[in-house]
Amino acid sequence: MHELSVAQSIVQFLVHEADRKGSTRVAEVEVDVGEVMQIEVDVLQKALVGLMTGPRLEGARVGVSVQPALFSCQRCGSRWGMKEAREQLAGVSGSLLVREPDSDEVPLHFLPGLYTAFMSCPSCGSTDFSTVNGEDVRVVRLVLE
Repeated sequence: MHELSVAQSIVQFLVHEADRKGSTRVAEVEVDVGEVMQIEVDVLQKALVGLMTGPRLEGARVGVSVQPALFSCQRCGSRWGMKEAREQLAGVSGSLLVREPDSDEVPLHFLPGLYTAFMSCPSCGSTDFSTVNGEDVRVVRLVLE
């Protein structure tokens, strides 16, 4: 479950920012999670709330939103989202899957940079594409007191 390590990194960032700004309390934080990261938003939200303890963090309003994925082909200019990506990823050979206790997963959950190894442009078949949106985790709003 990498949601916990993502939540820990976010909490460390919040404490660092509060220290840097001389704030005594984090009142609110909003986080955008890129769909490409395949993070379970409810698990991340619960992990954040659970880790935000102590007088500086406890009681802060925590919001987590998903930013939709958008891929763009460098060859033909076509754009597509996670629906098309999931269709391609469903065909990944079982020998390439990461074995988890309750499922087998495409390793993109752990290494999103591997998308080009498992996908291609649905229009022209090129693997020369980039992720335009939805590939990172960002604190987009932080309210300090």
